[in-house]
Amino acid sequence: MLDSVKNIRAVDRKGMMSLIGKMPDHLSEGLRRGRRTGLSNFTSKNIVICGMGGSAIGGDLLKAWLTDSCAIPCEVIRSYTVPSYVGKDSLVIVASYSGNTAESLCMLEDARKKRSKIVSISSGGKLADVASVSSIPHARIPTGLPPRATIGYMFGAMVGVVERVGAAKPDKQVEESQRILAKISELCGPAVPTLDNPAKKIAHEMFGRIPVIVGHGASAPVAKRWANQLNENAKCLAFSSELPEMDHNEIVGYSSDPRGKGFSIVFLDKDACEERMTDRIEATIDIVRCHAQAHSIEGTGSSLMSRMLSLVMLGDYVSVYTAVLNKVDPSSTEPIERLKTILSKK
Repeated sequence: MLDSVKNIRAVDRKGMMSLIGKMPDHLSEGLRRGRRTGLSNFTSKNIVICGMGGSAIGGDLLKAWLTDSCAIPCEVIRSYTVPSYVGKDSLVIVASYSGNTAESLCMLEDARKKRSKIVSISSGGKLADVASVSSIPHARIPTGLPPRATIGYMFGAMVGVVERVGAAKPDKQVEESQRILAKISELCGPAVPTLDNPAKKIAHEMFGRIPVIVGHGASAPVAKRWANQLNENAKCLAFSSELPEMDHNEIVGYSSDPRGKGFSIVFLDKDACEERMTDRIEATIDIVRCHAQAHSIEGTGSSLMSRMLSLVMLGDYVSVYTAVLNKVDPSSTEPIERLKTILSKK
């Protein structure tokens, strides 16, 4: 089924697949808009990214990337308020693709009360209106996309913002990431047959099982992204986990419970870490294979950013191919819209 472009298009009617392929362009354009919008001459004690869902995952990636290249602590908040440590020396990035996310708007107001330095990112909505009235720097990104398909814009804009304040220097990492993402798009596109297409192969191997994506360090938020995309695009149960914590609890279930046969465990970027973590991952794979299916997938590139984003893009393709196998529209999110309607009435 996955080797028929016609069958793929019949399921992916709104073109989620094509949006994934545009990630390299989204990344560069997001970076440009973030650089143009960000604050200058401000040294922050901490960086706080406020957002939900597809708008917040860019913050998770930024935090992981900054941990490797920046001494300023960074945190991602998914709530209605910001932590008590946030103050006038904090850089607060409020991200909401629609600009109307209730939690994000509440966090913006809380950060304003604490006199924080704020930069907002959205395609418009109330967030853009508040930014305009309150003279808050605002990076506006294109409208009309599913929020989860704007990861390139969001992450790129956030990188531009932290670069502008001098918190980090992406140097050549963005350029390398763009080149590698373009290659992955060519390799994983719908016209490439399963035999030569890693995303189609993974989708077939996981099909009919519950995926659990396992990351470590910088690949932990990538694992979360994979699970979220499988949830939303493929409409299937999927979860993420993190090493080494997984080995202190979860591993016992996979090694002992025969129901593990219904799971497919995907370990990300095994070789991009120190030797003791590589040894741990290999040992963990051997143990979980007692019952569960296990795979190991590597990122591409020499920089941390390129390895992270290459795995993000691969996972996005896998999620859409899994949607095709499940014969469900990857663009629809009816339960989320239904929940918003219920909450709006309350």
